[in-house]
Amino acid sequence: MVNYNYMNKNALVWALVVAVLATGAYFLLSRPAASVPGGNSATTTPQTGLQQYSSEDGYSFMYPASYELSSRTEGNAERQWDVLVLLPKGYVPPEAGEGPPAISLSVFPNTEGLSLEQWVQGDARSNWKLIVDERASRPMTVDGESAIWYHYSGLYEVDSVAVAHDGKIFLFSGDWLDPQDAIRADFNNLIKTVQFN
Repeated sequence: MVNYNYMNKNALVWALVVAVLATGAYFLLSRPAASVPGGNSATTTPQTGLQQYSSEDGYSFMYPASYELSSRTEGNAERQWDVLVLLPKGYVPPEAGEGPPAISLSVFPNTEGLSLEQWVQGDARSNWKLIVDERASRPMTVDGESAIWYHYSGLYEVDSVAVAHDGKIFLFSGDWLDPQDAIRADFNNLIKTVQFN
């Protein structure tokens, strides 16, 4: 004998589950772009769990949604550059303390018209002088542009990728403590998604 009450309860539970999932999917897909200072934007791609950062200057990259993006300007009136920093969501920096390993992008105007190699090896902001040895660097490409990858030791271990594009030097850096840290893989995956428009 068929128990119709049991079947009706199962059907009701499944209908509620489907309704909740459909509502969640609707809100994720219709979510507006997050605002980032400077007229730039970050949008979520629900299928991959990645966010896309797009600059009004014409470059973009993807990063995990578990990171929070902030931006600032550093330097002085004569020598300024923009910095983007990716930190784990919910991280509260300690007062007068060091932050956790992070992923960052600094965009420097190349007003002197230096080659990428000249800038990396001659500008203190690249931290080139902190590399262990010359084997800790190699040429590569980022979205078809010539780039230099190098590794140095400071407060953390750091992988950096410098790229020259459109009169600017883009310096991507990923801090880590252990070679197996997830942030290192996140940094490498971010570099693979960089696009210059």
